[in-house]
Amino acid sequence: MKHQEILLKLLEVTENTKDSFQFLKLFRSIEPEKFAVIYADSGTLMESAEALLYNLKLLHKLELYPVVVLDKDGISYTNLFYRNHTKEDTDSTLPGKLFRHFNQVETSVASALAENKLPVFIAEERGSGLFEFLTNLCSSLKTKKLIYLNPRGGIYSNGEKVSIYDVDSTISPDPIDSVLFHSCNELYKNVKDPEFGIAITSASSLLKELFTIKGSGTLIRKKNRIDFISDLNSIPKPKINHLIETAFQRSLKPNFWNQEFAGILLESEYKGCALVKNTPYGFFLSKFAVDEIARGEGVGRDIWDQMVQRFPVLFWRARKENSISKWYTKVCDGMQKEGIWIYFWIGVKEEHIQPICTFLRNLPQDLEAPSNNTK
Repeated sequence: MKHQEILLKLLEVTENTKDSFQFLKLFRSIEPEKFAVIYADSGTLMESAEALLYNLKLLHKLELYPVVVLDKDGISYTNLFYRNHTKEDTDSTLPGKLFRHFNQVETSVASALAENKLPVFIAEERGSGLFEFLTNLCSSLKTKKLIYLNPRGGIYSNGEKVSIYDVDSTISPDPIDSVLFHSCNELYKNVKDPEFGIAITSASSLLKELFTIKGSGTLIRKKNRIDFISDLNSIPKPKINHLIETAFQRSLKPNFWNQEFAGILLESEYKGCALVKNTPYGFFLSKFAVDEIARGEGVGRDIWDQMVQRFPVLFWRARKENSISKWYTKVCDGMQKEGIWIYFWIGVKEEHIQPICTFLRNLPQDLEAPSNNTK
């Protein structure tokens, strides 16, 4: 299969274009062993072995080499994951190197990668022993993500799949997911890497979890640190400019920082920000910008939650074609469409709605040229 055909297959599975290429570029930029550890439990292997094989083959052809861990019952499925050297390669085989001893994990992984094969481990343990092995594996390889595959495809609470679970959250999972959730929660804490995350999803949704911002299952992670800074002279403007201009794919006008802002909510690693201004009708959200990859880490949601808590009366505008407008529609109290814009508000008094719409209608643009990603 040619490289272009492989990319088209990826886009077909993820139903995504721009995000998929961004994630692919990111994954290829890090050391192969840090890309991901993928664990498939027995239920996944029984129900979705072929889907898992297909997705792993696609990752391999994209020159990505996840470390694969199979449940101990998966030994009967290992013929799917490594080549039978007495036969020619077929579509039903995957170039993988099989390991059943874990005393030299890093050496084993390195030997597989040197042969351009996927490292495949058979986990002999279950329960706490399995999670101890996964913890040690992710820690020693400095892996950025553990993807736990199970048939339910995520963690549920009150019958609804939870897209992001904060490790310090008080939300309770449904009883059927309780053991898995608490085990993954402990695993996350024991790895002790701020860049590490755990995604619980299904084998059929593996590529969507990896290559889309929305993901497909449940992401377990620690909430991002968001600071509110009222003195904008204390922050490096070039870094904020880069964040905003990259997110909007437009240049800020030269006089942008001549405005008076009430403050900025800023993620500690400059992955996202929200700039607000004070007005007689409440606070105006001037710019809400999140790094493209960081959107999948819940950075935008963390900023938003803190912002609406700090500024309960808030309004803003977005272009109709802006993809985030659908989400704004869900979180706002009210909205009004006018021309190319949609005006949104939260906590606004009824008598202030028309003055706010007038304010937004007459508001000059801060960015140089319009595009599909502007607000």
